[in-house]
Amino acid sequence: MAVFEYLPAQIRKAVQENISQDEQIRMCFVAGLSLFSSRDYVVITSRRVLVMDERTIGCLGRSYVNIKENVPIDRITSVDISKTFMNRLLQQSTMGLQVEGYRYLINNGNKKEVEAAAELISDLAHLTMRKAN
Repeated sequence: MAVFEYLPAQIRKAVQENISQDEQIRMCFVAGLSLFSSRDYVVITSRRVLVMDERTIGCLGRSYVNIKENVPIDRITSVDISKTFMNRLLQQSTMGLQVEGYRYLINNGNKKEVEAAAELISDLAHLTMRKAN
């Protein structure tokens, strides 16, 4: 698991701008660790799940933070974990967050970190977690 203080400065700043003073950061991890996707920074607070990545503006070389997901935990109706064949080879998992008919995906995270995150989110949202293979 990642330590919030060691995440890139732009990511930390974006998190601080998107959470309230009374929210506690409960867990951080990095997902999207494959050859075909960018790295996603996942921050779980006492109230929300934030998924962000850093992107570069064309040839200018300037980077910015893209907030991919900002999901309030109290709106999550279910959490599930799935694994593709490639996930199994790389010991990774994908976590799905179901919110009012929409499914947010956090792809290619470390299997143990994704399982711990799903359990934490389920506990915070008072849900029963299910694993799919």
